[in-house]
Amino acid sequence: MHVVYNSEHYYVAEYPGRAGIELVDKTTGRGGFLEGAVELQFRRRMASLAAEEPSEESVDEFLAHYDALLTVPMLLH
Repeated sequence: MHVVYNSEHYYVAEYPGRAGIELVDKTTGRGGFLEGAVELQFRRRMASLAAEEPSEESVDEFLAHYDALLTVPMLLH
């Protein structure tokens, strides 16, 4: 597992050998695994955002756009 981003509100990780991104909203305790076109779009947008050297608040605001996809309760993480 490679942690891509970790803040008070969100956690983003990728796993070697598995094409996808795990996104967890720590506030709601929900997560999801982004794959396929959604994952590719997420990576492009995240890279574009990272190039701007954003604040933690900016990144968290960006990640909040994916909250509707986070449907799996995270009991342990």
